[in-house]
Amino acid sequence: MRRAAIVAVRLMIVLLLAAAALDLPLPRRSGNRRRVHLIDRSKSVLLRGPRVSLRPEDADAIVAHDRDSKSPGDTVTWASFGKTLAWESAAVDESGTNLEQALLAALGRQPTEIILYTDGRGDPGGALDLCRQRGVPVHVLPIGPLSVRDVRFRHIRAPAAVRPGESYTIELVVESTYDVDCKVALEGDVQSVSLSSGVPVVLRFPRTGDGDFAATIDAQDDCPENNRTIVRVLKESDQPRILALSKSLSIPGVPLTTAQRLPPLGTYDAVLLDDVELTQEEQSLLASYVRSGGGLVLLGGPKSYGRGNWLHRPLEELSPLKVQPDLRLAVVLGIDSSGSMTNDYESLVRILEETRSTFDDDDDVVGMTFGGTAKILELPALRKERPTGGTSILAGIRAARLHLEPRNAGRKMIVLMTDGETLEKPEDLEAAIQELGDIGLLVITTGKEVPGAVNKRIRDWAGLQEALLDVSRDIRDLKRSNPGRPDLRAHPITAGVTPVALREINRTTAKPDAQVLATVGAAPRQDPVLAIRPYGQGRVAAFTTAYEPDLARLFRQAVAYAVGDRADGLSLSVDPPLVVARGSYPQAEFTTSGVPVLMKQVGAQRWEGRLPADLSGTVDVHLGRARAAATIPCAPELASLGVDRAALDLIARRTGGQVLGSTSELAVLPRPRENTPQSGRTPFLFAALALIFVELGVSIYWKV
Repeated sequence: MRRAAIVAVRLMIVLLLAAAALDLPLPRRSGNRRRVHLIDRSKSVLLRGPRVSLRPEDADAIVAHDRDSKSPGDTVTWASFGKTLAWESAAVDESGTNLEQALLAALGRQPTEIILYTDGRGDPGGALDLCRQRGVPVHVLPIGPLSVRDVRFRHIRAPAAVRPGESYTIELVVESTYDVDCKVALEGDVQSVSLSSGVPVVLRFPRTGDGDFAATIDAQDDCPENNRTIVRVLKESDQPRILALSKSLSIPGVPLTTAQRLPPLGTYDAVLLDDVELTQEEQSLLASYVRSGGGLVLLGGPKSYGRGNWLHRPLEELSPLKVQPDLRLAVVLGIDSSGSMTNDYESLVRILEETRSTFDDDDDVVGMTFGGTAKILELPALRKERPTGGTSILAGIRAARLHLEPRNAGRKMIVLMTDGETLEKPEDLEAAIQELGDIGLLVITTGKEVPGAVNKRIRDWAGLQEALLDVSRDIRDLKRSNPGRPDLRAHPITAGVTPVALREINRTTAKPDAQVLATVGAAPRQDPVLAIRPYGQGRVAAFTTAYEPDLARLFRQAVAYAVGDRADGLSLSVDPPLVVARGSYPQAEFTTSGVPVLMKQVGAQRWEGRLPADLSGTVDVHLGRARAAATIPCAPELASLGVDRAALDLIARRTGGQVLGSTSELAVLPRPRENTPQSGRTPFLFAALALIFVELGVSIYWKV
């Protein structure tokens, strides 16, 4: 018996050592749980109904209890979602439901399961398939009202545009989720109606003339947001709608709406910009408007081109003319480096380095110090110099002249910054200035003026930056007074125009793809007056002169070019979400203005497009002179209300989850299994070691 026990123990030891050597896996075990709670806090969930499942505050309590009762090693976190997502916070945009974004964000936390609280009124997109691929089940708890008492405008039918005095009918389609008697009004015209659940009723209201008409439903339901809307009927007109961003622009024969800030552009066929500064955001909106088919006319003036706020902005990209003349400059910026400038020198160098950005990249701009001697330096190298000694303005003029004479540039300029303190004779300075020839000289001084030079006096060096900005503008000669009569090229815009002498122009250069229709002067002093070019699907005409009454015909015909006649053969209609254009048009695809909609040709004289998905209220679509308006009475978030049980079942089924009937089912959900088997080598070795001790015990203490 003793011998048999020892043999059995030894056999088991051999088997355990063999299992350890082969690293036989042990059965999989339960792993740690990483649970993410996603709580829907969109508007449709927050509504109060006669029958309600969970509320967001109930979900918060469930999450808190789940955290308190979780097992060691488990992780529980949560997020709220609506149109936006917020981790560990209830602050979200409740105007929409972005379910796909919420599920994808939860997957980014590497969960073992997701608990989703929602009413199912959101599109999960491709997130469900991704959850299934990763083995992450989505368990669903219904949240929000199970049913909602809601009376709403289901559809609005009205003509796109009417002529003055024309009579027509507006049709309001009203629907309810329960049986109710209510009153529907359109601008004081009231009709009583009895509604049955799910049965739409059409109410007709006669109207005359264009305008915005308020429609309301008098009913005490759970969603008052669906009980009012605005119906817009446009005025049919053959006249283009022109917006003038100007203080007082008036062009005979052109009906203008004047404003000084940029309003919504959807109702206009073209915009005139007349010496008004626009912000970066306004310029971007204007660029988008032109790109999608609008017209633009740019006028010259002090706030246009190089003297305005166009440089490096969307208006520079829009214009067929460059913001500044294409003139290469060679400039020496000289700083007085005498001992009297010690306290101001470093701040002046910093201002000079900042001034470099006002010149073009290919301009030849260098620095110079002049004290007892003069030295030409790159601007950053000026920082290494230290003021000392006296001032030799003569040395500065001569060193700058020697540097500039061999330079290849359209304009050469010396700018000296000094307090004017020098012992040099005025006649010597005047003689050195005479030797400069076609090289310009400007002295910016806080003290004495330099005889024979053009001097710009400033009170102190705090005004240097503005003075240098004026200098960089003046060097380019951005303004030209009394340039003469313009030379006109043959074009419909210039047809029948009699040239008259211009008072002033902004000097610019035409872009390579621009068509120049009017110029003044002769080369090399020839400057553009009017140029045109397409931009996206729109057109831009740019003048370098302000409005001239004697050239009203030229300006009027430029406006007509910007408006264009591309949409004269089209008519638009909108039946949300579909936009339809009928007639003749040269392109197979185009984008409307107002509400941008991509239109694609589907027939010989028919184009179709779809409105963006998140619109509500009154939408205005136009293309040139063709316009149409429509009313989307319900916001997408409130278009369907109540828990969608079928959607919840689909979410759970496609991800391997469950639709939970109560919060008690949350506690009995199966724990996740480890994805990889546990190695058995260590347990097998310990078991073999234990049996060795057993064998020793049997051998020693079991006596026959």
